[in-house]
Amino acid sequence: MHPLFQSIQLKEDSTSKVELFCRQWDEEAPISIQTSGSTGKPKVLHFTKAQLIVSAQKTHAFFHLQQSTKALLCLSPDSIGGKMMLVRALVGNYTLYITEPSLDPLQQLTEPIDFVALVPAQLAHILKNPSSLSKLKSIRNILIGGADLSMELSEQLLFHGIKAYQSYGMTETVSHVALREIGKEIAYQALPGIHFTTTTDNCLTIHYPELHAHAIQTTDAVELLSEHAFLWKGRTDFVINSGGKKIHPEALEQRLSTFISGRFFLHSIPHPLWGEALVLVTEEACSLKKMDLIPYFSSHEIPKFSQTVPMILTASGKIQRTLTFQQTASDAWLSL
Repeated sequence: MHPLFQSIQLKEDSTSKVELFCRQWDEEAPISIQTSGSTGKPKVLHFTKAQLIVSAQKTHAFFHLQQSTKALLCLSPDSIGGKMMLVRALVGNYTLYITEPSLDPLQQLTEPIDFVALVPAQLAHILKNPSSLSKLKSIRNILIGGADLSMELSEQLLFHGIKAYQSYGMTETVSHVALREIGKEIAYQALPGIHFTTTTDNCLTIHYPELHAHAIQTTDAVELLSEHAFLWKGRTDFVINSGGKKIHPEALEQRLSTFISGRFFLHSIPHPLWGEALVLVTEEACSLKKMDLIPYFSSHEIPKFSQTVPMILTASGKIQRTLTFQQTASDAWLSL
């Protein structure tokens, strides 16, 4: 284990993964990172040490991380988020405590820290534990990524006076390229040296010359506010066309999250009248009724049917929509 890294009850498998990464780093070997597979088949991407350093330096500059920083890695060392926490500590030459990924990684933390990266599922459990919540409040730099943050969690952060940032990025961009302060900003702001354009169908194009010679084309639908800021709408892969109305389910899910407890997502099924009918897939039995939503949503934004199935998740907590939806039964949809 590298002298900058401090293990907190780390299991042998995780220790081996961290040690392997350190050897690759010292040998200047290309770093292989697998995509999450939330929108398609997982693939392995390869990055140079120089590319990872560029990304780390941008994070250091934004959060003003220094050699005196103490950080916590509580994500899988296999993920882009986990690997970049290792890289940031190595580049910044600061202490990194490493613990097994868990839903409440602050529970066993005894050292004060300045910087942590969490996924929303971890944040949700931390907010329910008074002891862990107290520790979270003392952390100066909190980065939330890996999956979409619900409106409910955003409101809880505001209620407790916790300052945190949600990241926008992907494995292809080596972690985040834009950030927004949760509860204060609705637009994502580009990190220095990065700018954005859009295609004719409003898909985000990322220009990151320090990392890639060519632009990175995404399937994310956005409203471009400037070349350095955008509002995220959702992935065009998931767009639903119901009765001639285009629906971005991920944006609508954020609004619905205050009405629905537990994990859920929106999808569509064929319908003879609307072409596609908007449906709600929940992890827990849902008592939500159409009448509950009418005052707050347009008619095309209200799901027509619902079904409850177990959620299949990626390592970072993202719902694997396609695989989960394949569990639904055509004769089990209930009218909302």
